[in-house]
Amino acid sequence: MVTENIKHTISFLKDKFLIDSEDKKFQYRYEHTQRVAAIGQQIAVKEGMNEEALVIGCLLHDIGYIECSTEEDYDLHGRISARIAREFLESIQYDEDWIQTICYGIYIHTEEKPQKDPTPFESSIADADNIDRFDAYRLYENLKYSAIEKMQQEEIATLSLKRIARLDELRDYYFGTETGREMWMDKLAFQKAYYERLLSQMELTLF
Repeated sequence: MVTENIKHTISFLKDKFLIDSEDKKFQYRYEHTQRVAAIGQQIAVKEGMNEEALVIGCLLHDIGYIECSTEEDYDLHGRISARIAREFLESIQYDEDWIQTICYGIYIHTEEKPQKDPTPFESSIADADNIDRFDAYRLYENLKYSAIEKMQQEEIATLSLKRIARLDELRDYYFGTETGREMWMDKLAFQKAYYERLLSQMELTLF
């Protein structure tokens, strides 16, 4: 489902994230929001939520990056994103009640202690974000960031063990819906299987 409001939102994102085709600074952020919106749509459909509203919330959840300049900004970009999202949604005369709900979901996706307990809908914006962060592409990014290509076999084995332990810890992460939890567990299982396979390969060649 792609409504006129979703089209307006995507156009707004393109204007903010892809304003200069020569500058790829926000290219990843734009692509990430597209994937998060697709995840949010799946959650909305299976959970009987407002599909349009959740897709829009997911699309706008990181828009605050365009105004981030300090480490604190990045850590709390949900607050900036919520403000920009509200301004945009008011400009297209979106329903005020849904603006409140969408913006609170965006706001809390970077907050450790929300002001009030979120509804399943509000939680699902952060849930969709986290699900994407543990899928295939982010696995590649994490390995690249770790400079795995420069590691010795023992170091790769150690890295694998640490990642496996961390993935096990994340199994208890709170999700607002059963659909979100199922998708989350699938991503964790995917990554854990990869690191277990990698660990096994390193152990076979350690000698």
